[in-house]
Amino acid sequence: MKSKSIRILSVLILLLSIVVLGDGFRGFKDGWNSAGRDLDKKAEAKIHRVDVSLAPAVAYSLPDTLQLADNRKIPYQIENVALGMKTDKVYELYSGVIGLVSTPVFLLLIIWAGLSFFHFIRDVQRQKIFIHSNVKRLRVICWMLLLVGIMKNLFAGVDYFLLLKDSNVSFPGYQVAGFEFEYSTFFFALLFGLFAEIFALGVKLKEEQDLTV
Repeated sequence: MKSKSIRILSVLILLLSIVVLGDGFRGFKDGWNSAGRDLDKKAEAKIHRVDVSLAPAVAYSLPDTLQLADNRKIPYQIENVALGMKTDKVYELYSGVIGLVSTPVFLLLIIWAGLSFFHFIRDVQRQKIFIHSNVKRLRVICWMLLLVGIMKNLFAGVDYFLLLKDSNVSFPGYQVAGFEFEYSTFFFALLFGLFAEIFALGVKLKEEQDLTV
């Protein structure tokens, strides 16, 4: 593959990674802010944003109707809605602990993974492909993505089970989705993990070949 193609693919992967990590950053920010309020001993509750997925109660239906200025009516469906839920001390404790424990680890790992990705692309362009350093770099990226996936699901689980589940929130014509495990980040993590093991095998075969020469 030409060097220019590698650069283009690297930029695309970097942009996709930023999008994938966006929710993770927001979760860490929420957890950190919750922890900060607990440390300040403030008694008032926080209004926390909870994203909720909706599905029509009747399959393939459009429960709502939009009234236009010319009296035309257009049926439509809402798929996601954000709710402002009042938190309590239990929620603040759980989200705060998760944020305090995971944030420094996450920040360290994201910096390490970013540098690893940069050095990986640099060495590939220099024709240094099947080397131990590249295997370690791919594994670092894999672990970083695994941590992001775990944290995203932890924060989503805390939001659902501590705020939404027992809130009796309902929307006419819709069913409120329950907790849904998010898989996309784990897919990318396993993909990088697979590449790491393929590179590890390549390094082993290269070393065996060098010994036989």
